Amino acid sequence: MLQAYKKFWKNYVNLKEPSTRADYWWFTLVNTLISLVWFLVVLGTSMRFLIKLIDGRRITSADTPMLIVTVVVLLIGLLYVLATFIPKWTLMYRRFMDTGLNPWWYSIYVIAYLLRFVSGNSSSLTAVWVLLNIAVFVITVSPTGAYKKDK
Repeated sequence: MLQAYKKFWKNYVNLKEPSTRADYWWFTLVNTLISLVWFLVVLGTSMRFLIKLIDGRRITSADTPMLIVTVVVLLIGLLYVLATFIPKWTLMYRRFMDTGLNPWWYSIYVIAYLLRFVSGNSSSLTAVWVLLNIAVFVITVSPTGAYKKDK
């Protein structure tokens, strides 16, 4: 598991070598666990403020240290998301290549991802996005060379 995570960081801009199912899914598991721990820490540090806001009480200077901790934890999470953004996309690209798919299939997914932000909350685009994510899931669980055309 940790070997796959190290490999993720070593190959963060490598578009030539394929990524196996194990590499892809071990990274996904570790990333999910890191995100879950981060979420629980944010929830724990911000709960005091949420309760005060719900009760209609003011946040006082006594709350400042915990507020600083909350902001620092949020910034750490943001930095992690930014640090893993491009490597996650290259990992997915390498996974697509490992299954034998043409790079254009990956391009369709990237274009749909970008269109989500440009077009807002279009219900038809959301439906396409859901279908594409199902297709990506199927692709990422497919074995090496599953879609390779024999010549």
